[in-house]
Amino acid sequence: MENDILIDFRFTAKEKPRFGELFLITGEEHPKFPARNKAFAELAPLGFEQLDDFFGILNSEESGDDVLVWLFPMINGEEVFHNGGPFDAIRLSYSALRNAPVNISLLQDCFNAIKALPDVEIDFEGTTVSDFAPIQQKADEIVAYWRENSIEPGSEQSLLIDDDAGDDDWEEDEDWEDSDDWEEDEAGDKKEK
Repeated sequence: MENDILIDFRFTAKEKPRFGELFLITGEEHPKFPARNKAFAELAPLGFEQLDDFFGILNSEESGDDVLVWLFPMINGEEVFHNGGPFDAIRLSYSALRNAPVNISLLQDCFNAIKALPDVEIDFEGTTVSDFAPIQQKADEIVAYWRENSIEPGSEQSLLIDDDAGDDDWEEDEDWEDSDDWEEDEAGDKKEK
């Protein structure tokens, strides 16, 4: 079962936001990327922080994932890294397995705030949506599935589930050679013989 909820917000205006505008969601202006408009500053109360190339709302609780909601800039339908834009969309990502079910309200707050920006279309699972109902329904389905399997979303046990268990991106013997050319020193560190 796919546990991540991905919502894409496409910008339909001719002038697309750049990194400087997007950075305003942190409540600050970026010193190297000046914003051309302040629309994204309205999202600052949501609590996004810059986390490497992306943005996220950190979890202040002991249970659940470290990041409650991720926000990724996008170009041509793909999340982008180290890119100043302009961006044609942003994506919200939320794990319904790794977060306590009560945290879906934070995702809904983000949805509503971004939806209120001018010239935005919202895509969820390949369909244009105008309200949060289909997203809430998907989150409820994920929570029900895991509860039926005796795992409470947001629990320590839920964090141990590998979302990519079926993905074999790393072949067991690919790029790895187990060789006898290494030995451990007294500290347990490996060094070449």
